Amino acid sequence: MRHAILAECLDAAIAAPSIHNTQPWRFLPREHCVDVYADRSRRPAASDPNGRELAISVGAAVLNLRVALLARGYRPLYALLPEPSQADLLARVTFGGRVQPTYLARRLAGAIPRRRSNRGPFRSAELPEPVLTELVQAAAAEGAYLMIVDSPLRDAVLGAVRRAETSRRADPAYSADFAWPGAVEDDPTLAVLYGSGDSTYAWLRAGQALERVLLTATANGVQSTLMTQPLEYADLRTLFDDSALGRRAQAIIRLGYGDEPPASPRRALAEVIMAVPDEPAGTAD
Repeated sequence: MRHAILAECLDAAIAAPSIHNTQPWRFLPREHCVDVYADRSRRPAASDPNGRELAISVGAAVLNLRVALLARGYRPLYALLPEPSQADLLARVTFGGRVQPTYLARRLAGAIPRRRSNRGPFRSAELPEPVLTELVQAAAAEGAYLMIVDSPLRDAVLGAVRRAETSRRADPAYSADFAWPGAVEDDPTLAVLYGSGDSTYAWLRAGQALERVLLTATANGVQSTLMTQPLEYADLRTLFDDSALGRRAQAIIRLGYGDEPPASPRRALAEVIMAVPDEPAGTAD
């Protein structure tokens, strides 16, 4: 793969959303693949003690890398947790053979630089049914389930968000810079993303599903906000779980139409690229 194309794909990867904008990823480009590592120094211990949000964020970066490769005519092959002995190696994305880029891949790739987190009130929060259906399908394409919250549940979800945010603000280890502002429209469109299981593997899959949903929203002119607070408390997160089907809640998303906010700051690509380790020197006969 040409260096310029690889750089473009890595730029797309680091444009992924990360919970609390932690950007907890590192990349090791190799001849035919990119290894994606966790950067655990970026994990906020107060809100993410077990690394669930870190893995979701890395999963989102993996999805962007896959989309960018496919949009540039390379079949992306990937493995999660490819080497169990390396706990920080969370994914490996391999450059497969050349393929014709699909319309969907180009559409999602075009949404990557335009996706933003919008924490202000939306002008309109009512999404057309075809858009909601497309968002549900986007989650399903990555093995997840997106539940659009109906009116009876909306107040309960918002109440859980406010309760969690109040608790977080009382914790000196939690930075208010990451807080959800709380002043939203009266009837927001909310969705809960569910995955199967609750392991690092499951969180990585959920992160890919989350980013596919967010990119699909962006491609439809819809803006989004992650409302992570209730899922950072075990007792509140349990309230969202669908135990009958074995689904665990992984993300809460607010959706609507509003003014485009500025992009969040990003780490420079040079900061997240790892050097290829030296190969062992050969022994002369």
